[in-house]
Amino acid sequence: MTETLLNGGVVSLTKEQKISISPENNPQARQILRKILNYFQKHPKGNIPQEIFSLSEKLVKLNLQRDEEYRKKVLKIIDKTRWIESLLLILLVMVLISGGISFFIMVLQPLRQITVKLRKLREAGRRAYDEHLLAFPYKDEIGSLVEETNRLILQFAELAHFKHIIEEDDALEEVYQRLARIFKERFNLENFAFLAVSNSQNTIEPVFINGEQVSINPEILVDANRCRAKRTGHSVSSLDFPGICPLEEADHVCIPLVTGGKVQMVIKLLPSIENEEDKQRFVSDLKFLRAYLEEAQAVIEAKRYAASLREMAIKDPLTGLWNRRFVEEGLETIAAGILRRGTILGVLMCDVDHFKQINDSYGHDIGDELLHQIAEILKNKVRKSDIVARFGGEEFLILLQDTKEGQAEVIAEKLREAIEKARFQTKAGTIRRTISIGVSEFPIDDEDIWQTIKFADVALYRAKEKGRNRVVRFTPEMWDEGKVTY
Repeated sequence: MTETLLNGGVVSLTKEQKISISPENNPQARQILRKILNYFQKHPKGNIPQEIFSLSEKLVKLNLQRDEEYRKKVLKIIDKTRWIESLLLILLVMVLISGGISFFIMVLQPLRQITVKLRKLREAGRRAYDEHLLAFPYKDEIGSLVEETNRLILQFAELAHFKHIIEEDDALEEVYQRLARIFKERFNLENFAFLAVSNSQNTIEPVFINGEQVSINPEILVDANRCRAKRTGHSVSSLDFPGICPLEEADHVCIPLVTGGKVQMVIKLLPSIENEEDKQRFVSDLKFLRAYLEEAQAVIEAKRYAASLREMAIKDPLTGLWNRRFVEEGLETIAAGILRRGTILGVLMCDVDHFKQINDSYGHDIGDELLHQIAEILKNKVRKSDIVARFGGEEFLILLQDTKEGQAEVIAEKLREAIEKARFQTKAGTIRRTISIGVSEFPIDDEDIWQTIKFADVALYRAKEKGRNRVVRFTPEMWDEGKVTY
């Protein structure tokens, strides 16, 4: 069986040449097909009349017309599809634009703000840091980054403020006090020590100790290399390596402060650790504590160096006593304190008897040895609050602070006796020597401190006249300006 698909129906031709029709939806085409079918059923043979050809042509036209309608429908569908494509394209562009805007607002802009703020922080110097804090309303990854950045800004602010304060402190002791306060309040440390290192003498000196649990092994005081942190220049922690330091049994962390390749100070920490949580908290705090030490290190070293230079300028290198420059610079302040407290300043002018004979007989090296030993006796026989200065050559000036009337003369006599009884061991053998001392009192003898020192010098001159090795208290009758050159 052969089937032919036509617009309006299907014509089937069987072997017996019978024709059947399956109608479609087009009534006109169905009617034409039925006419053609009827004709062929009545006239299976013979010539086909013109009418049948006309009907066939009409049927073809109907088929073409339907094809055109299909084509138009397809074109309409295509046009609709193109509109949908355009709409989808517009939507895609809008999504990309909104995504770009969101990316700019939520990512690029915060990152740019962070970059700008960090740059401003670098240039801010000592200005306030609060104005550089970032604001970000979202709690996402960028929000976490902003929060962490703000935390760093505040830490920078703490460190910058701390450094600014200690830079303006006058004395090292103030710096140590401030650093200790940070240790206690910021890091909850109660037991720690600051140990200053003398590389020239290979010794260690505790300059600040806080807490009853802190002990300093005496071995490191005389041999700094016994301290592992000082010897290696590396931090020492019993938390990482128990028993690492044989000189310390308690949990400890020792941090060396290194400048110019040399350890200048060791910070000893004794944390209170009872469990793993305490340990982790301390380890975390230690990172920020080190940042404080880094800020303080340069300031401490600068002030130590300045103090060293200052000491060289105001201390006598031979005896280690204060020199005349120190007295000249600080005398007015000392006098003002005495007047404010309503006390008395004892003034002793001392001179080694026949010192020139020592230099002439034994040489200046022996004379220097003798002066050094005499200076040690004078310094050790008075209080630490008193001032002992080498005033020039073999002369020493002693200022006895906050004494009572007449007490200076008593102390002067004890000093004279101590020198007289001393046996000075030198390279040239044992030497004995005496001193003469002139005494005056401020403000009893005069309310001008320099005039009072002159009076002590006058009394010393009288002691020399009377045979040396004696103490003479100044009296107004001694004053003869023409005899004294000061």
